[in-house]
Amino acid sequence: MADESQETRGLRAVCASEILAKIEKGDPVEYDGVIINGNLDLKSLDLCKTSLERSFWFARGNDISEILQIIATPLSIKNSQIKDDIIFDNIIFRCPINFNGSIFNGEANFAGSYFENGAVFEYSRFIKPVSFSFSKFRKPLNLKGSKPIKIGLSQVEGKFEEANFRGCQFQGDVKFIESVFGPADFSNSRFAGHADFKVSVFEGFANFCGSKFEGITEFWDVQFNGFVFFTESFFCNETAFSFCKFNDPVEFSLSKFLQITRFYESCFNKDVEFRGSSFKKTVTFGRSEFHGEILSFRDTVFKDPRSQEDACRRAKNILEKNGDREEAGYHFYREMEGKRKQKPWHIRCPEYVFIQMIFGYGVHPLRLIAWWSIIVATFAAFYWIGSGINGATNFFDYFKFSLATAIAPGYIATIISPGSTGYKLAAFYQAVAIIESIFGTFLWAGFIATFAKKYMR
Repeated sequence: MADESQETRGLRAVCASEILAKIEKGDPVEYDGVIINGNLDLKSLDLCKTSLERSFWFARGNDISEILQIIATPLSIKNSQIKDDIIFDNIIFRCPINFNGSIFNGEANFAGSYFENGAVFEYSRFIKPVSFSFSKFRKPLNLKGSKPIKIGLSQVEGKFEEANFRGCQFQGDVKFIESVFGPADFSNSRFAGHADFKVSVFEGFANFCGSKFEGITEFWDVQFNGFVFFTESFFCNETAFSFCKFNDPVEFSLSKFLQITRFYESCFNKDVEFRGSSFKKTVTFGRSEFHGEILSFRDTVFKDPRSQEDACRRAKNILEKNGDREEAGYHFYREMEGKRKQKPWHIRCPEYVFIQMIFGYGVHPLRLIAWWSIIVATFAAFYWIGSGINGATNFFDYFKFSLATAIAPGYIATIISPGSTGYKLAAFYQAVAIIESIFGTFLWAGFIATFAKKYMR
C-alpha cells in the first residue's frame, strides 16, 4: 500500500548508479521525494580507505583489522523509496547523513559503520531486515579554532551527536550488536522482528518511549551511561536486559511486558521506576544490584506472584535502607500479597480476608480503624433490631453500648454481672456482646500497634 500511494503521487525515478557516481566524485547527494531503483552498493566504488583495529565481543578481546571506506560528502535521501538493497557497511561517514521519512524496501546493511556527524532516520520504514551491528553514532573531538583532526578509531571520542530513529518502523529483524551511541532517540518506533542491541553502549540518553517491540528483544550486556527512558513501551515477546549496566536513572513506567522478562545480574547505579507497568509472565532480577535511592513498583501489575514477591522485596529493602518508610511499607504489603497468592487456596482465601483486607499486613492503620468502626455500627444495629438491651431507648443508646463493648473488654463484664444496675442484656445478646468484645479488642490493639509502627518509629 505504501508503494502504490507514493507512486501515484508521481515521484521521480532515480537510478542507483546516479547516486553512486556522485558519492564516488565527492559531490553532495541531496534527494527529496524520489524512487531509487537498483542496489546502492558502495563496495563497487573507488573510495578512500583506512585500516582500523577493532575488538568485537565474540572475539573475546582479540583485535581484528578491518578496511573501512570513507565518505566525506553529505548524504541526504529524504521522503523517498529505496526499492532494492542498500549496502553501506564498514563506512566512515564524515558528514551528516539523512534518510528522514524514507522507505527501505530491500535489506539495509549499515554494519560496522561510523557516523561521525549525525544520522537521521526519523519516521523511516524498514520492510526487510536492517543491521547496524558494530556501528558507532558519534562525531570526533571538536576543538574550537583548531584544524579538523585526522579521523582514526582512537580519536572518535569527545562530543557526541544524536542518532535519531524516532518513529521508525523496522518490519524485519534489526541488529545493533556492539554499537556505540551518543544520545539515541528511538521513541515511538516499531520493531516487528528481532531487536538485538547486545553489547552496545549508550554514551548519552537512550529514549525508547512509546516504542513497540513485537519480536524477541535483547539488550544483553548493554551499558547505559545516560538517562534511560522506556516509558509506555510495549514488549510483546521475550525480553532480556541481563548483564546490563545502568549508570543513570531508568524509567520503565507504564510499560507492558507480555512474555518472560529478564534483568538477571544487571547493575542499577541510580533510581529505577516501574510505576504502573505490567508483567504478564515471569520477571527475574536474580543477582542484580541496585545502588540508587529508589526502586519503585507502585501500581505495577504482576501476573506471577513469585515475581511480585521478589521484585517488591528488593524495592522494600532498598527503600528502608534509604529511609523512605512510606514507600517501603507499600512494597512490603505487595511482597506479602505475592507470598499469599502462592499458598494453597484453603490458606490463601482466609488470609486474604482477615490478614490482608482487615489488618493490611500491619501497614494500613486507617483500614483497621475503618473495620473497627464497621463492627461497632453493625453490632449496634443488631442490638437495636432485636431490642436486646433493656434500658436502651433509642439507637444512640445501642451505639454507645456497642462502642463501649468494642473498646473496653472490662465493660461487658460489668453489664452481664448479676449486680449490674445499668443496661441489662438478654441471655442471647450476652454471647453476642462477648463476641463483639473479642473482635473489637483485637482490632483496636492491632490499630494501636500498626499506628505506632507506621508513624512513631
